Amino acid sequence: MQLPIFPLNLVILPGEPVPLHIFEARYQKLIADIAPTSPEQAYRPFGIQYSRRQQMNEIGCTVVVKEILHRYPDGRLDILAYGHRRYRLFETHAQHENDYLMGSIEWLDDTAQEEVPAELSQQVLKHYRRFLSIVNKEDESLPASDEALLSFTLAYRINLETAPRLELLDTESEVERLELLLTYLEHAIPKLQQTREFRRRVRSNGYFA
Repeated sequence: MQLPIFPLNLVILPGEPVPLHIFEARYQKLIADIAPTSPEQAYRPFGIQYSRRQQMNEIGCTVVVKEILHRYPDGRLDILAYGHRRYRLFETHAQHENDYLMGSIEWLDDTAQEEVPAELSQQVLKHYRRFLSIVNKEDESLPASDEALLSFTLAYRINLETAPRLELLDTESEVERLELLLTYLEHAIPKLQQTREFRRRVRSNGYFA
């Protein structure tokens, strides 16, 4: 399958809201090319490929434009899209030197329909709630333990760094992704607690007030 490719220094996960500022002419053309041709249609997907130092990750994630937030007189766009489906990229090509890339891809789905142990999901959600309490945040739409692809839903909400995001994106098992996320939270929470305690002490110290 052929898919328009947008290389970025971002790792997008399925379900993640993705605000983008489109300023290059080639990507303005990309958005125009995937736009619906009638009110009943939706935008066609395009792929966001993590790229660093001109090297692209093999696994990417499609996004689907939900809304054009603003159109500038010079053609720039502010858009809101959502991560949709993972894929494996084999090769890219462009019709012209200044055109956007097209990629040959195959869809990447989990290797098997597996049952996620309820205790694993509950443990991950327990740590997520602890994470929220430490960073003084609330989540009014807290996911259910049986939500499909819970790992991705939580991963973008806790703003994972690039390396663990890539590891999750490349993993083809929801059980393994939840185990990775649990390990990350188990290591991150004590560090966050230490940072919060340090800040509390600084604020209470007259020399730093």
